[in-house]
Amino acid sequence: MKNSAENKNRTVLITGACQGIGLHIAKTLARDRFNIVGVDIQKDLLDVELGKISTEYGVGTLSLQTDVRSEKEVVAAVGDAILEFGDIDVLVNNAGIREVGKAWETSLELWNRVLTINLQGEFLFAREVLKQSMLKSNCGKIVFISSIAGRRGSKQSVAYCASKWGIRGLAASIAQDLKGTNINSTVITPGRTDTPMARTSEQWDPDLGWLDPQAIANAVLFFVNQISKVEIPEINLHHSAEL
Repeated sequence: MKNSAENKNRTVLITGACQGIGLHIAKTLARDRFNIVGVDIQKDLLDVELGKISTEYGVGTLSLQTDVRSEKEVVAAVGDAILEFGDIDVLVNNAGIREVGKAWETSLELWNRVLTINLQGEFLFAREVLKQSMLKSNCGKIVFISSIAGRRGSKQSVAYCASKWGIRGLAASIAQDLKGTNINSTVITPGRTDTPMARTSEQWDPDLGWLDPQAIANAVLFFVNQISKVEIPEINLHHSAEL
């Protein structure tokens, strides 16, 4: 589904955009007059939510059903976004899953599923947005969403923690590759965040401190509106009760 606005708004591509943190980011950047390219595996829900955003904020939207594990689908999704809106000004790598199990109970299938979605997906989108758009225009912002699990281990989370630590390494390395350009990147490491995924996890306890996902969306907006000479390598966000 696409709904184009006839304007010169900046364009953001957001993975995992149909709910949770990704949807909050989409709404927040739409309020700031960004066209929204939403990528998700849940096409029907994505269509509904982006339709609401287009109606409420009057921006262009493009809904793309994409498996972030597939190189072919990622290449095509970035190409479709560019055909629709021109340059991609911002990439928000947000899509991810969390599956649990003690190290000795974790199958290779589970390990590969978590690593390919959480880490490989972020690599593929960053590579393609850089190759197809940002390096040509010599401008842009890339946001990698990691987790507090990328800074400290968690029980029953070997695959998830490895993927989130990997995202921080990926982001730091890409930032070095981008030295001398006008393209900036950052990694956001949120603590416990109140999302649909969190509410269905074994960790959910409403009495614990949980971040409002809007805090992460606000951090993304702050970063993308900085001039290129301002570097923000990492943004850590945690609920006060979590520290």
